[in-house]
Amino acid sequence: MCTLALNSFAQSKTPPKPLVLLIGIDGFKPSYLTLGVTPRLKSLAQSGVLAKGSISAFPSLTFPNFVSLVTGLTPDHHGIVNNTMTDPATDQLFTLSSREAVENPFWWTKTTPIWTNLRQQGGIASAMFWPGSEVEINGSRPNDWVRYEHGMSHERRLEYLVSWLSRGETLRPNLATLYLSDVDSAGHEFGPDSEQVRDAVAKVDQTIGALIDAISNLGLKERTTFVLVSDHGMASTPAAKSIDVSQLLKDFPKAKWEWQGATSAVRLNGENGLQVLNVLSQQSNLDCYEKGKLPQSFKFGTHPRIPEIVCVSKMGYTVTANPYRKGPLGQHGFDPLLTEMHGLFLASGHRIKPGELGLIENIEVYPLLCQLLGILEQKNDSKHLLKDIVLN
Repeated sequence: MCTLALNSFAQSKTPPKPLVLLIGIDGFKPSYLTLGVTPRLKSLAQSGVLAKGSISAFPSLTFPNFVSLVTGLTPDHHGIVNNTMTDPATDQLFTLSSREAVENPFWWTKTTPIWTNLRQQGGIASAMFWPGSEVEINGSRPNDWVRYEHGMSHERRLEYLVSWLSRGETLRPNLATLYLSDVDSAGHEFGPDSEQVRDAVAKVDQTIGALIDAISNLGLKERTTFVLVSDHGMASTPAAKSIDVSQLLKDFPKAKWEWQGATSAVRLNGENGLQVLNVLSQQSNLDCYEKGKLPQSFKFGTHPRIPEIVCVSKMGYTVTANPYRKGPLGQHGFDPLLTEMHGLFLASGHRIKPGELGLIENIEVYPLLCQLLGILEQKNDSKHLLKDIVLN
């Protein structure tokens, strides 16, 4: 870990401006805090506010939810409706593996992330990874950002972040983000109950502890608010529960499975939707809907990037159109109301009133961040249910 010197303003008589540190831990379930390997996270929780769980936006996938966390919008409204998308008007394809697609502003025109709000109102934002942070969205990026590199070590991520936090008051960020992917990766490959997940959770806790120590060395801890979130949980998905749909729609040759996994979807391409739904309804572990008739709790189904038929698997079952390629041992994308899909919400530090919370929706995080930063919100879908955890 990098060695840090006290910044000059740490000894200044002028108190440093507040810092909001938003930490995203991909695929972190609240139950991981009971594994006995998270002393630093538990310490933050004991001095702050820990929710019973954070309910993801539907679908409970990575990009849609990390964007919801920083906009307060559901995917239906911000437009990042899946990790894989087709735009029907242009036939453009969005996938996480395509750098060109991920960095194309075309996909992001309906989003106004918190860092854009902050910059428009005179603040400074630094992003050590966050979905959308490397894109010029409506002409703006964070002041500091790094192109995503999945294999970048935690130590290197902290070096970037701490270098930004070490600047003088006029250049130091008001808001900084940190994204860590290890827990999600281990959950997918080995399942949520594996030793590998336990090790990944321990590693994340150590990294957050190192960051807290660095912030203390910079003289910023008393003015820092830590907001820790995850995008979703993780469920066990054994290979025996894969739903092979490769031949299911053989009588509808133009229909294509555009999404696969726990949340799957069919683009009809002119095929008869009612007939396709009739075939899909015969699958006992799959609930399929016309896009405009999904459960109200999903708040999903109006955006043109959503295919005409959306399916949600029963817990543990996942759709695959390739019978020779089974899915990972852990997956998300199931109904966000299910406990296994709940993510983490923890806030601690400057201005946070200690206490406990029940379940919250993750779209409530955005107005909380705006409140902590003292900036005006963009229009969003929240109900401002977290405002009372902040001390004036």
